[in-house]
Amino acid sequence: MASSSSSSLSFIAFLLLVPIYFCSEPPLQIPNGTLDLSLLWYGEFTPVQKERVQDFIESLNFDSKEGLDPKVSAWWKVVESYQERYEVKEIYQQKKKSNGTVAPRIKVKIVRSFVDEKMKYGTELTIENGEKLVETAIENMSKVVPVVLLSAQVRSHGLGFCNKTCQRYALTVNGKEKPQPYVMVSDPEVQCPGECAWPFHIANEGPHGMTYQPPSDEIGADALVIQLATGLADVATNPALTESLFKSEPPYITEGNHISSDYIVDPATKCTRVFGSGAFPGFTGRIRVDPVTGGAFNSHGINHLKFLIPSVWDPKTKSCWTPM
Repeated sequence: MASSSSSSLSFIAFLLLVPIYFCSEPPLQIPNGTLDLSLLWYGEFTPVQKERVQDFIESLNFDSKEGLDPKVSAWWKVVESYQERYEVKEIYQQKKKSNGTVAPRIKVKIVRSFVDEKMKYGTELTIENGEKLVETAIENMSKVVPVVLLSAQVRSHGLGFCNKTCQRYALTVNGKEKPQPYVMVSDPEVQCPGECAWPFHIANEGPHGMTYQPPSDEIGADALVIQLATGLADVATNPALTESLFKSEPPYITEGNHISSDYIVDPATKCTRVFGSGAFPGFTGRIRVDPVTGGAFNSHGINHLKFLIPSVWDPKTKSCWTPM
């Protein structure tokens, strides 16, 4: 897809997972039911962008009865339900109910967040300096998922961004090496808003549909949340990345040796551009518009904040689960 050089285009957020080799790093683990994130803010970001990302992550485990429904945490519970497909190791054994094993919770937290406004590795990213960014985010913490956020000043076509998709997902195993999970999210000022910021920006291709005002009133911040949510859901549900949690054989077998297809890889990517029930190309599905701010949303988080988050494939209903 062609990219515009006009500086008038809105901020855009989209996610990329590219192949990177790390010989010394073990596979992702979720020790004691936590998913520890190490955030690297590469370049300059607005206060709203930083706040939205942090508030969204805190909202994933926000189950307080005082909060408004539907909650972001209900969406995360669907992600957590993917753990039911495996015989969970002893540290996660929980009581069984009549309808099966209770999925362990995945508590998501930011264990480190730091900024590189000077952009040590430059503004024109390649696979090589992209690897260095991921290594920088990991540093000496082996049990973290590095999350690299690229600012509007960064050009990331060399990493594969802007290739007719907002999520490029690639896990590489080199010999006995295990895949290194990470999330890299770009928010460049001129890259792919028509592909990745819908429904806050008019779509480039296909049915354009309506565009909506973002709940924070900043396209870059809320598009960032959509793509970060997609990346976190896809990482947390991928058995190649979470194999250290489970035994090797899933218990759900159908039709001889064929594993049930109810559980899929990339469950959020599969439901791209679906934000509510009844969605179809060019239409988000059922969402709400705040009568005070005009912002479109489908879920609530901490402090009564509103978010528009992507749908995720629910293995129980075999459909895209939406908060509304």
